[in-house]
Parts: sequence; structure tokens; C-alpha cells
Amino acid sequence: MLEPPILLEAEESKETDILDLAFSHGLSIRSDCGGKGLCGKCKVVISPSENLSLVTESEHKILSSEDLAYGVRLACQAKASGKVIVSILKDSVDTHSATAKTDLTGNFPVDPLVERLHIDPRPNSNSEGRDFVSMLRKMEPSLNNVSWDTAILRDLSTHWSETSPITLARHLKKGVTAVLPGFQTISLGFAVDVGTTTIAAYLCDMVTGNVLGASSCANPQRRYGEDVISRIAFAGKNENGTRTLKKLIIEGINNLFEECLSNFGAKSCDVDEVALVGNTTMQHLFCGVNPRSLGGSPYLPVSREAHDWRASDLGLNLSPCVNVHIFPVISGFLGGDAVAAVLWDETDRSEGTTLLVDIGTNGELVLCKGAGIWATSCATGPAFEGAHISSGMRAIDGAINSIRIDPSNSDLTYNVIGHKATSPPLGLCGSGVIDAVAEMRKVGLIRQTGRLDEAMTGVICDSDGIGRRFTLVTSDKTGTGSPIELTLSDIREVQLAKTALNLGIKFLLASAGAQQVDRLVLTGAFGARFDWKNAVAIGMLPPSCVAGAVEIVANAAGLGAVLALLDAKSRERAAALAQEVKVLELSEHPDFNAEFPFAVDFPSLPENSN
Repeated sequence: MLEPPILLEAEESKETDILDLAFSHGLSIRSDCGGKGLCGKCKVVISPSENLSLVTESEHKILSSEDLAYGVRLACQAKASGKVIVSILKDSVDTHSATAKTDLTGNFPVDPLVERLHIDPRPNSNSEGRDFVSMLRKMEPSLNNVSWDTAILRDLSTHWSETSPITLARHLKKGVTAVLPGFQTISLGFAVDVGTTTIAAYLCDMVTGNVLGASSCANPQRRYGEDVISRIAFAGKNENGTRTLKKLIIEGINNLFEECLSNFGAKSCDVDEVALVGNTTMQHLFCGVNPRSLGGSPYLPVSREAHDWRASDLGLNLSPCVNVHIFPVISGFLGGDAVAAVLWDETDRSEGTTLLVDIGTNGELVLCKGAGIWATSCATGPAFEGAHISSGMRAIDGAINSIRIDPSNSDLTYNVIGHKATSPPLGLCGSGVIDAVAEMRKVGLIRQTGRLDEAMTGVICDSDGIGRRFTLVTSDKTGTGSPIELTLSDIREVQLAKTALNLGIKFLLASAGAQQVDRLVLTGAFGARFDWKNAVAIGMLPPSCVAGAVEIVANAAGLGAVLALLDAKSRERAAALAQEVKVLELSEHPDFNAEFPFAVDFPSLPENSN
């Protein structure tokens, strides 16, 4: 099924790939691999062929002869010179929607760093003073020794009047950050969680501590790859790479701010502070800092400390001097989001052994035992977010998020996000992928090695008799006109990801001298929404980490960001936590690479299973 055709035009003297040409015209096409010609998610139909480059080797590997005969090309590989007509395949359209991370609500402790002061010059019009600032200090003693940014002085000259009141936003560390006309009592703040896949913003009342609203979107940087490594490479190899990625993330956050404020009936001048968390790469890019140092050993961040920026220096559509607090990070691949998750969960204060697991394109693990805190990151890759999977997609409307196969008759049932049971699905999100692999393994469709069992009904083999794929939903029952399948390559992606996580947990436990986990906390956009029992069944989570209590926290990182926004003491505790963590670098562990090949197989099936 195709989107309506669109005319695109490239300079005849300069070949331009269709993906870049589409982006420049405001079209969104999936590019899970960052335009490397590996994922096959950017399929388009293009004509005329005389204005296109020859079919590349990558396209020959991914596209069938029928596809090529129909005019299907990969947008990242095909280059145009002149005018072309482009139609995007339905399942190659990239939407900006996201359903995760928006279910954060509640009331939080309030002791913010910023407050609003209401100044009425009218009763004090004869106050001594040779300038506005000295007059204000006499009217409001708390302004003594407070700094004034030059932008604030300009606002003061605009809004000062001896005949009407003004409102000042005073930050305990940054001085006066806003001057507003009249008495304006609303004081709001934003907590922001910048994930590799999803960005979420939470609008909070800085006085009452209530979360007033939330909004999320897919991270627009994904056009340059679904994982941080692809984006680090893009930033490092392109002259304007960092600037491009920063611009995208700022635009996405500004849109979320506008949506939240509009829904609440508030204005940007009502916002007094922002607290932001993300993985280390996302925090670097948000600040416009090139993350190239994270792309190679020893994977060092430019700075691990918390930092405060002015909103105008970052490009946020707020009052220019509003303070933006960026969380401290633990290491190159353990960011402010991990710190925020521990802050909220109080993992370090738990009795016994507690393991906090945040699974996404990067698996972040934090283990607390006694007074010690250990952490590591696992290169799980984007498979758990639906990327690099043949029928994969993000967890948005139309995605299958759970699957069950009846062992007695092999009947397959599934659930679709945001749709009624009768609505046609569009693909598999990460939790659906885990379920599919686990359920197929339980009924014998997948062998312990990861091979498809060619003797099982429904397994489609190649000319050599090797099982290559299994159809979960036939093309006549999907919303794209293409079948939803699990391929041999998909299973391999899951095996690599689950092995990285499993060994990460194993080596982290060993570092802490722990045998098993008393309390497991699963969090993150994906981590809190998958069937952890199926994760155990495929060897993604070792049995030792589910021996005790298992708790689900939808978005501990976002909750931690809200805490630090509203409470100055939480911000101080976050800074201390980041310094206390002992980091285990799996890439440098002598046994990790040696054990990895032997841990790729799935666990053996129980003796009484079919």
C-alpha cells in the first residue's frame, strides 16, 4: 500500500539521495539504520528510472526481483538527478507519534530553587535609590547580592513603572531570571526525559508540586539512526552533524512545550525552570556538545557534572534567562536518566540486593547491595524498540504489543496498541517481538540454537531447505498489505540483544559479590511494558534476578527528573549519587567476549513442555 505520489526535484548536475531529498521537502521516511542500506525500512516507489542512479548492492540484497520490477527502491540508496515521482510505502512512513512515557501523574515534594516575587512600587515610589535595581533591593531585601543578567536589565527597563506592579522570578543560584508586568502568580516548570527513541515533557506546578500534563514524541534524530552509535558517528563525520542533531532535538522539545502549555492554557512566560535527563549522548547533543569522545575507548563524556544553561543559549522557546538544569552523568553510556531512576526509586536505600533495569536501545543496569552501588550498560541495540526487525515498529497505535500461541492447537492471538481487537495490525513493537520469540520457542518453532525448525508447519524455507521466516499475521489481515513475519535474522537480533543483557546482569552481580536479586525493578518505555516471564524464558533475564520481588515502574527516569525540578535537595542528592557509582565496563571485562558466543543459545525448554 502506497502513500499518494509526490514530485521531488534534485539538481541535474548533483545526484541527491531520495532520503535527504524527502527530508528537505518535509517528508518523513523511516531510516532505522541511519541511511546505511541495512534495515530496508525506507522503501519507496520511484519513477522515472532514467532520473535515478543504478540499483546498489544493498538494494539487491534487500529487495526482491518483483520489488525492483515494480519500481521499489531504498530511499537511502537511490539517488535522483532531476525530477522524480515518489510514493512511500505505508510501512515506511515515519510518524512523530509516541504513546510511551506520558502516564506520569501525581503530587511531589516542593522545595524549588526558584520563586516568584511580587513587587508593588506604588507605595514606595519615593524610595531612595539611584537606579531601579537599588530601589528594588530596598523594597525586597531578598534581592540583595542577587545577580542580574543583562537581558533581565533590558526587561526591567521595559516593565518598570512606578504606577503598576511587576513580578520577578528569583533563582537561588542564578539570580533574577525573569521580569514580568503585573502580578503573575503562576509558576510552572518542565521536567524533560530525552530518550534515544522517545522524548517526553512533564508540565509541573512549582508551587503545589502537581504534574499538570505530559506530552511525548518520537525523537526526531532517529532519521540518522535508531541507536546512539549511529548518531555519534553522524555527529563526528559531518561538519554540521552536531548542530543538525541539536536542532532536531530542540525543535522536538519546543513542540512538546507548546502542546503542554496550550493544553493547560498557560504561556511560555509562566515557566520558571527546566530539569532535563537523558542518556549521555542525548544530553551532549541537547547542549550542542559533540559526542565523538563517546564513540571510542575509553568512551569518556566531556563532563560528568550537572550543568545549568540559559534557555536562550539552548534555543528553547521560553523566557531567555530561564534556568535549564542538566543532570549529572555516571559514564559514557550511563547517563542522567540512570541517575534520575535511582533517585526516584531510592535504589541505594533499599534493603538487600536491588537491581534496577532500564531496557531500550541501550540497557542500563544499576545494582545496589548494602552501601555499594554498581552500574553497567549493555549494547542491546534497537531490536527491543522494534528497529532492525523486519516487521518491527515503535510502540505506537497499530503495533502488536503482545502475542500468545496456544500449545494445544498452535492458534495465535495478539493485542494491538490503541486499536480494537478487530483492527488490522501494522507491525511488531519490542514487547511483541519478545513475546513472538518466546511463544514460538515454547511450541518448538524455534530451536535452542535460534534456527527455525523446518519440520514445523508454517516455517517458510529457502531453496536450500533452511527455515527463513514464519508468518505471524497474513497480508490480508494487516493494515499495510504486507505480512507480519519473524525472520531468522530477526531471531538473531533478539539473541544478540538478550545475551548482552543477560551477561551484563551476570557480571554486575559478580562484581557486587551477589548471588541473586531480592528486588528487581523494571523501568523505561520498553522495560516496563514487556512480559518479563517471557524475557526469562528466552534467557534475556537470568532466573537469579527474578528470584525475589519484581516491580514495574513506568518511567523512573522521568519521575526522578520531576523530583529534581521541584526539590532542591533531590538535585543535590542526584549529584552525589552520580559520584558514588562504581562503573563496570563490559567491553573491558576479560570474560565478556569469551562467554558471549556460548550464551547466545536460548535456554532449554522445560521437560514437560510441548
